[in-house]
Amino acid sequence: MTLTWQPPDGPARGSVVLLHGVTAQAATWWRIGPALGSLGWQTTAIDLPGHGLAGPLGKQPRFEELVEDVGRQLPARVDLLVGHSLGAIVALLLAEHAAAVVLEDPPDGLGDDRDIRLGHEVGAARSDPDWARAQLRQHNPDWAEQDVTHAVDGLLRVDLPGLVAVLARDIGWDLPALVAQAGRPTLVLAPPPESGGALATDRAAVRELVGPDRFVEVDGGHCMHRSRPQWWLDRVDAFAEAVLSGRA
Repeated sequence: MTLTWQPPDGPARGSVVLLHGVTAQAATWWRIGPALGSLGWQTTAIDLPGHGLAGPLGKQPRFEELVEDVGRQLPARVDLLVGHSLGAIVALLLAEHAAAVVLEDPPDGLGDDRDIRLGHEVGAARSDPDWARAQLRQHNPDWAEQDVTHAVDGLLRVDLPGLVAVLARDIGWDLPALVAQAGRPTLVLAPPPESGGALATDRAAVRELVGPDRFVEVDGGHCMHRSRPQWWLDRVDAFAEAVLSGRA
């Protein structure tokens, strides 16, 4: 499923595509999408395969197929491609379709126990959604209630067997190499190192590649679009205006 938000008046400043992370869904952008639309951006949020209402991944899913499926759903023109967490890796792999890229806490690895952790999180939510909601609320006091609701819904809807099959394969990546190969102006939004975000060992290399002015930190956890939405919007809009203002 895709969600779209249009500018209220006049022509769009450009097009923005939003890609969510593991176990999330297009609805995670419920506040960001309309806000970008009100700022003049034609905005689209896409459910990654196996997430939200996109349907299952298939019998023998591969990460490359997931990326290709998202690529087929992109609008004809993408000025700004935004990815959160695993969505940031997908965005980098599809960067040729965009003029610029935003990476929100891109992971430099998912960890050897990624499938175990995923199974635990999804299983707990499906066994007791109210408990999962309470845990998310406790650990994310800055989230709006809609953020908690969409996070739980994402856990309930995800194709767990398909996603575990994808993540159980060797889908490791060289994050600095992907950033370098993208060849696009890139903004990185990341929590500080002590916050334990997804960007860890490759932080210095990625900062050097994008430049210190385009590597921006805030104490907002892994999901800054949820915990610091106005901060997120201000940085992304300013970056888009700076790198896309001359694009006809």
